[in-house]
Amino acid sequence: MYRNRSSWCLEIGIVSTLAIAGVLTFFESFALAQIQKDGTLGSESSIITPKLIDGQPIDQIDGGAVRGTNLFHSFEQFSVSAGRTAHFNNAIDIQNIISRVSGNSISNIDGILKANGTANLFLINPNGIVFGPNASLNIGGSFVASTADSLNFADGTKFSATSPQTTPLLTLSVPIGLQFGATAAPIRNQSQAKPDGAVNIFRQGVGLQVQQGKTLALIGGDITLEGGNITAKEGRVELGSVAGNSLVSLSPTNQGWALGYEGVQNFQNVELIKLNRIRSTVDTHGEAGGNIHVQGRLVRVGGGLLTVVDPFGGQSGGNLTVNASESLVVEQDAQLLAQSFSTGNFGNINVTTKKLVVRGGAQFYGQLTINASDSVELISGTLIPLFRDGSDLISSGLFSATYGDKNAGSITINTGKLRILGGARISTSSEGTYRYILNQFTPTNTGKAGNLTVNATESVELIGTSPNGSRLSGLFSGTEGPGDGGNLTLTTGQLIIKDGAAISVSSQARKNVIYIGDPNNLGKAGDLNITARSIFLDNKGKFTSNSESGRGGDIRLQVQNLLLMRRESQITTNAGTARLGGDGGNIIINAPNGFLIAAPFGNNDITANAFSDSGGKITITSKNIFGFVPRTRADVGKLDPKEINPTNLRTNDITAFSQQNPSLNGTVQINSPDADPSKGLVELPVNLVDTSQQIAAGCNSGGKIARSSFIATGRGGLAPDPTEPLMADAVLADWITLSPESQNRAEGIQNRVVVHKQRNTEEKPQNVNYVNEPTQIVEAQGWIIDANGNVVLVAQVPTASPHNSSLVATSCAAN
Repeated sequence: MYRNRSSWCLEIGIVSTLAIAGVLTFFESFALAQIQKDGTLGSESSIITPKLIDGQPIDQIDGGAVRGTNLFHSFEQFSVSAGRTAHFNNAIDIQNIISRVSGNSISNIDGILKANGTANLFLINPNGIVFGPNASLNIGGSFVASTADSLNFADGTKFSATSPQTTPLLTLSVPIGLQFGATAAPIRNQSQAKPDGAVNIFRQGVGLQVQQGKTLALIGGDITLEGGNITAKEGRVELGSVAGNSLVSLSPTNQGWALGYEGVQNFQNVELIKLNRIRSTVDTHGEAGGNIHVQGRLVRVGGGLLTVVDPFGGQSGGNLTVNASESLVVEQDAQLLAQSFSTGNFGNINVTTKKLVVRGGAQFYGQLTINASDSVELISGTLIPLFRDGSDLISSGLFSATYGDKNAGSITINTGKLRILGGARISTSSEGTYRYILNQFTPTNTGKAGNLTVNATESVELIGTSPNGSRLSGLFSGTEGPGDGGNLTLTTGQLIIKDGAAISVSSQARKNVIYIGDPNNLGKAGDLNITARSIFLDNKGKFTSNSESGRGGDIRLQVQNLLLMRRESQITTNAGTARLGGDGGNIIINAPNGFLIAAPFGNNDITANAFSDSGGKITITSKNIFGFVPRTRADVGKLDPKEINPTNLRTNDITAFSQQNPSLNGTVQINSPDADPSKGLVELPVNLVDTSQQIAAGCNSGGKIARSSFIATGRGGLAPDPTEPLMADAVLADWITLSPESQNRAEGIQNRVVVHKQRNTEEKPQNVNYVNEPTQIVEAQGWIIDANGNVVLVAQVPTASPHNSSLVATSCAAN
């Protein structure tokens, strides 16, 4: 059908008008379906206007109730789909935009939340809040999302989402708390958004992001970051999971808001987990560092990353605080970072919980304070070789390090039980710079390693190595360059180290690399201080304080009951282990009321040796020592003079010598009583008595036959072997010929003397001092008359015991 031009244009115009109207109707209906006001603010209700700006659909939110610098909005529903923007079109002088959802639907935010100026934005929905993969923020202030029922204010008023009033009491005052009802709904974040291409320190999308120095808080029931990211550079991130009927306080700070949980009785769970192999991240790094606070009952970080420091830059650190009323579980290669790998600048990581579990390659970096009232357990996962030098980096553990001129942070652990298994470790170190491509190591570290302190009231168990044996389970502090190592202090009830595990302080250069610099310029190894009720070293368990060059560190063991060593265990503080100079360190084992025991032929050694300089000093105070033999350099070198090493002997050895210089041997001093003073030793009279006269003393010259008796008094006679202590049940015995083994042992056991045994005419002897504790003074309990008629005081009143009372003196028998 033919149409003229005017009718054609009219038809096109009508169609265009209808199309535009349809689009606007769609936008309006969609907006109304996603964001709907509830009318509770009356004439001050929100006004939602759909717009299309630069091809982007925007729901502009005007109106609302203004009270001073507070702007209130109330919605029946509030969700933002992907690709859309909810724009709060507030006045510039507004400080707080406070929005509530009074209906029954969850808020699904997968688009953009936008506000003008520097206003803070509060979103309150008791039904729950979900941030989708595309959710992002375009605001100048802080952002608080909560499933609380109401927001409380300083003047006592409440802006409630569950009891909205037709004419609400709105206020000029500032928010002071989030009040939850009978239940607390969850919040979930999956955002990987990259607004304008923005990425975080890990090259992932920033996700939900606030401006520098501001706060981003998610406060609700269960809080889950499921492949979701949060970014607040130099700001503050709060993740708080509480149960119903909780009140969480709000306090303004220079970083936005701080939240307090003083009035909360019960908590729920916080999880940072992977989604389709995408990690969840929380990032507050910056020039001044930010703060992260996580609060819950069970906190689980599975593959997540939390950082308050740029790990690849030089910025100062902030604080990462995790409070978990029941347990904190960090696993699946998760990392909590308050440490710069380039400069060593660090922040603080503070954990308070009942139980801490670190496993599956998870790691903490920074200055750490762990308070776990029940237990701390570290279990390593599969190790991944990352360095060309063959070392494995990814092992579960708690770490603090310096790479420059600043001292590293310390690590402090307070708990009931500590268990470290499978190559996991706790370590403080002073490390240099490693360049992977060139396989070069430069000892840039002049700062000191941090101190490592463990207080475990019940027990510490260090067991095993990594599957390939390259990593030992244990506690470590060391240096790889000029900076000194840190001190390691442990206090516990029972300490068990076995199957290759170790407690070690060291000074040694990195191996299998191109070392740029002097590998002999090493700082001092730190000191090792252990206090325990009992210590058990088994199957190559070790205490070491070794130094490749320079003096070895000191080892001090304070033991209440027992130090037991089995199957090639070691206590060593050797120096010059790389065949360089340096004096051996000191070993002090103090167990005045306990025992030092080694299984026979177990090859357990206590050594303070040096390669070319002086050996160290070993001082052992113990109630008794079983199984150990002090040995000189000559003793150890009998098997192989080229390899003077006590581990070549199957016996349990105590040594302190110089391998290269026989005149620079150290000292071994053993303080141990040969007899138990508690048995009340009695000093014998000075003048000997002729017992034969005593036997015949009953005869008289009157011709009568008189019965005589032989009475044994005192504590008994000599022990059958002079190497054995006097015992209460010792008997008179003839002299015997000792076996060669006993003869050798007898030579070394002399009361209150110093033995200097010349093993080699060219060698200055290693001094072995055996010092007995003084004999106990025993109070007199009675007296006897000796052969001269003198009264002698004795410690025990003797009981006459006639032996063969029918004996008759020969001088009387003739009568």
